[in-house]
Amino acid sequence: MGEDMKKKFKLPAWATYVLLGFEIALMIGLVVIAFLIMKASSEGGGTGLIKWFITNTVWFFMLIVFPLIVLFLLNIYLLIKTMNENTNKDFQAMSKEELLEEARRQAREELEKELAKLKDEKTE
Repeated sequence: MGEDMKKKFKLPAWATYVLLGFEIALMIGLVVIAFLIMKASSEGGGTGLIKWFITNTVWFFMLIVFPLIVLFLLNIYLLIKTMNENTNKDFQAMSKEELLEEARRQAREELEKELAKLKDEKTE
């Protein structure tokens, strides 16, 4: 049961690209609509849907601005998640002993660099 819980759901590549394209198109559309509404409201005009959005600011926020905020935060979450997965892949593949040995090796390299630096300073 523990392994079933850890199994990750992964979309096929084509579905990921379709969803990414849809998200980009949606964000561009919402931003364009928001700019059109802002321009029309500053000019004091607008007809149809744009005028309705100008007069109903709560609906403008709920239908245009809020989805943009949610998509932005979703993208930040996915970016952080992807970055964490990529940095942890190397460490997840190693056992505890291998991690300790790698840490010792890196510490030894740093110590050797510092000692070499001190020797160079003393000889000069």
